Amino acid sequence: MNLDPYKALGVDKKASAEDIKKAYRKLARKYHPDVNPGDKGAEEKFKELSMAYDILSDPGKKSEYDNLGQEAFYERGFGGAGYKQPDFDMSSFPWADLFGDLFGGGAKGGRATRGSGGFSFDGLGGFGRERAAAKGANREHSLSVDFRDAVKGHDITMELEVPESCARCGGQGHVSNGGGLRVCPACRGQGSTMGRQTIKAHIPAGVKDGQKIRLRNKGYPGQNGGPPGDLNLLVRIRPDAVMSRDGDDNLLMERKISLYLALLGGSVEVPTISGKASLKIPAGTQNGARFRLKGKGVSTDRRTGDLYVTIKVVLPPKLSDEASRLVQRLQELAPLPQDDPGQG
Repeated sequence: MNLDPYKALGVDKKASAEDIKKAYRKLARKYHPDVNPGDKGAEEKFKELSMAYDILSDPGKKSEYDNLGQEAFYERGFGGAGYKQPDFDMSSFPWADLFGDLFGGGAKGGRATRGSGGFSFDGLGGFGRERAAAKGANREHSLSVDFRDAVKGHDITMELEVPESCARCGGQGHVSNGGGLRVCPACRGQGSTMGRQTIKAHIPAGVKDGQKIRLRNKGYPGQNGGPPGDLNLLVRIRPDAVMSRDGDDNLLMERKISLYLALLGGSVEVPTISGKASLKIPAGTQNGARFRLKGKGVSTDRRTGDLYVTIKVVLPPKLSDEASRLVQRLQELAPLPQDDPGQG
């Protein structure tokens, strides 16, 4: 098999030895046969990557390839015999150096062999046991909340697909394989699998859109006995048809009233977070007038806000002839300066 080792590893000819090594580690983790059990395509890709690394990690082979070119390298390289693909159980290949980092450290002085059951690791001297306990990663879940539940506070119960410590390997990421260890086939070396879990949470009163609520120890499982990470709930508040928030602890709303109520005064009911309240409308209330209902806003540990009600005066859509005469008479009895043509 003739291949371009640079293309296989995704590096250019100016790449350093460390860059080549990093590229190989990244791809080898993805295509390793123990991470992809039974996947022949992944196994062939892993062979190709190892062949490419065998060439580029050896200064002599790399120089031959660079100088001879692809076709000449495979046909004439190394004494005219052509390039020989490395056998994957040869002890000189730097498996321990590479896979000690690839699978989490602690692999020292060992080599990889290829058996009927896939790749395994012999003589790794406590492979995986030297890794320190590490806290699991945090994760985030977007949570949609009704506006009024966000203002008042709310207890929720939700079903989430969550990572759980792998039952097969106990979260270690590897299992026993005769005299050595191999990547756990159940979790593919991750130490966790996905499962359904019921999670309860309290949405505090006054939570804002975009705010995060942290649930401790509900994130990804820890590694090697470490504690799990946290679950961050990203709150997204659904708009309300009547109320809005001014960005702090006050609530805003509009209340439509008739022309007659605005002229004569009276009382109207307005909805609040805690139920209905009565709002007094003084006679002669103007369109756009704003009234405050104290203590009817957002209540938090810091303070309780107010509810501000903006009045929208609604005019009758059509007047009868008699109603028009009455309005004209009202205009004569209570003229407004705005009706004077001379006023700008």
